[in-house]
Order: sequence, then structure tokens, then C-alpha cells
Amino acid sequence: MKQLFLTVAISLFFLSCGNAQTPKTPETPKKQTSYSITFDTDDKESNSSVSIKRNDNIYKFTAKFHESKTGNLKKMLVDKLEKSNLTVSGGTYRWIKKENGEKLYDCKLTDNTLRIYVDKEYANNQIITMIDELGILLKDAISGTDSKEQAKKDAERELKRAERALAKAKKELERAKRRVSN
Repeated sequence: MKQLFLTVAISLFFLSCGNAQTPKTPETPKKQTSYSITFDTDDKESNSSVSIKRNDNIYKFTAKFHESKTGNLKKMLVDKLEKSNLTVSGGTYRWIKKENGEKLYDCKLTDNTLRIYVDKEYANNQIITMIDELGILLKDAISGTDSKEQAKKDAERELKRAERALAKAKKELERAKRRVSN
């Protein structure tokens, strides 16, 4: 009896040790990009804000702007999203694209706001890319900026920073060589 008890106790001990050492797979963090731009001036027609949020599951674009920009934005949206999914109610324009009962995207334009939502779990890559590119164009139209020009300036700034870092590293290398040879 003592032998049986000892065998069971040892077996249970090894089973519990085996479970304790099972590695748990870490959760991979969701890739997320989010930024917000606010343009505030004394001129009410120039005041605007744009917020874009991207992660693995959604794309969300939210903007507030002066009503004088609505006409241009509406034209851009109609050109890109067309009129097939458009409903108009008063001054509100809304594009909703559904497939198999699931909402792929929802775009709502009023006199001074624009909201776009894309569910990346249901939308295909073509729709996601199209809305993402449209978001950049809309941001530029609302803010009066040029994303391509800004990206070029940012790249030039990064290149200069990298060149300075390289020059500094070369100087450090030369100093290290002189120390070794002395």
C-alpha cells in the first residue's frame, strides 16, 4: 500500500511539473497607426482637424472642417465611391457598402464633418487600399497640405540625419584606430 501511494504521489508530481513548464505563446501586439492633425488659425475657414486611425481590424477617418470645403469633398467622394451605395438625407451624404450582410465600409459626409469606417475583417485589400489612398487625398484637401511633398521633405531630413550619423561614426572609427596604433 505504501508503495502504491508513493508511486501515485510521484506520478502526480511529475505531471504537475510537466504542465508548469509548458511555454505559453505570447500574444502578438496589434499593429496600430494613429495620428491626428489640427489646423487652428484666426480664419474660421481655415480651421480644421483630421484624425486617422489604422490597425489590423479597422480604418477610421474623422474630420471637422469649414462648410466651404464640403462641395469639393463631396465631389472627391462621389468620384471615388460612386453613387451606387449613396443615400442622401437632407444635407447628409452616406455611402454604405455591404457584402454578404456584412458592412465593409461606411462613409458619412455632412456640412462640416466627414467620417469613414472600414472593417478590415470583411473588406478586401482593394477596398482597404482605395479607402486609405482616398483618406490621404481627403486629408490634404481638408488641411491644405501636400502629403507627397511632406513625405519628400521628411525623407530628405532623415537622409541628412543619417549622413551626419555616418560622418560621426567615421570620426569615431578613426579615433579608435589611432588609439589602437599608439
